[in-house]
Amino acid sequence: MAAKVIANELFPDSTITLALFRNVENVKEIRQCVMNGTFEAAILKTSMIVDPFQVIVAANKAVHQNKVGKMMTKNVHSEILFNLSPSKNISDSFRKFGAGDTDQSVFIAVIDDKTGQTLQAIQNTVKGQQVDVDEVKQLSDLNNIKKIYKLTDAELSWSPLDALVTRIAAKDIMTI
Repeated sequence: MAAKVIANELFPDSTITLALFRNVENVKEIRQCVMNGTFEAAILKTSMIVDPFQVIVAANKAVHQNKVGKMMTKNVHSEILFNLSPSKNISDSFRKFGAGDTDQSVFIAVIDDKTGQTLQAIQNTVKGQQVDVDEVKQLSDLNNIKKIYKLTDAELSWSPLDALVTRIAAKDIMTI
């Protein structure tokens, strides 16, 4: 299954590559590769993602923050994790939105992988099945998302994606 590459509308020279892996046996190894700099990527907890668009919004915001020198974290990929979270606490954001060692699925976001080498290295490392990124909807934990984002029942029943995207966009001006 091919990854999805999206052009960044705000910065046309920038791209966002998304990939989803299920039945992953080595999340701990993948996380280590990100932490030690072998891969430059965001390794996300699939249960906290309702739609790939949620990650695209967080990634666009991370690229913008990087370009204007306003990042809160060390790199653009960790900024994606931070942007997904309603919290302004970086370690809390990583814990809740970064893939855990025992997770069996991971959602990958890579900024500016023009040659495809980063994704290829990840694909070669992951012991699991790459599937269409839209399958992430099946892996969402709406109860946990509701709790962490403090969503109302009305927001959940109407459009959780709209509620989450609004919170990501407005994070800098409000705290949940």
